Amino acid sequence: MKEERKEPIQIPHIQTINDHISYLTPTEHPLSANVVIIEGDAFFWVYDVGNHPAVSEVLQKKSEQTGKEIRVILSHFHPDHIGNLSEISCEAVYQGKNTFRYTKTGTVIEEDTWFQDGDVRLHLFPIPSSHAKGSLALEVDETWCFLGDAAYATQKNGQTIYNAERLLAEIRVLKNVRAPYFLLSHSEPFQQNKEDVLEWMEAIYEKRKRDESYIKTPQRV
Repeated sequence: MKEERKEPIQIPHIQTINDHISYLTPTEHPLSANVVIIEGDAFFWVYDVGNHPAVSEVLQKKSEQTGKEIRVILSHFHPDHIGNLSEISCEAVYQGKNTFRYTKTGTVIEEDTWFQDGDVRLHLFPIPSSHAKGSLALEVDETWCFLGDAAYATQKNGQTIYNAERLLAEIRVLKNVRAPYFLLSHSEPFQQNKEDVLEWMEAIYEKRKRDESYIKTPQRV
């Protein structure tokens, strides 16, 4: 009998964006999204909590060392983004309505919401998405906009597809975002120019057929 080959467990590591923002890199084994950590004067704001067992330990240690409580923002309800939530001691959780159905805790965000924490300005807003309905984006200091998986497609009957109407709505929302940089989970590089991401999304939308509601396309990760 042939032995099943086990993939080695990957370990996320910390990457720095600036003095306030860092992130834990994503992994495939186990599947875990980017975990963004924004340090304000009062709180650690964490955008997505991933699904890797090392994440909760890293966050807990940061909280204990600084005496700052954790506030969690969830992009959407997929396990690689919310899996660690029950393992993290946090002061608040913010998410979209669909994600709340899975977490059953915290606050639902249904409109533009701002927080000021010392020098850090956070802007939470709902974003249309083919990948996961009810996604939530995070803009920080009008410079970095974290999108989770919102810009990606979904799978339907073995096909990678976008909902054409939802994709157009998402493009319109993203055009109004002031931040010049978009950050897409699982992507390399994590940080990309807003114009490049919009150009890619608009090229997909141009492939739509008038008599079809969905656009078939290769996935971008």
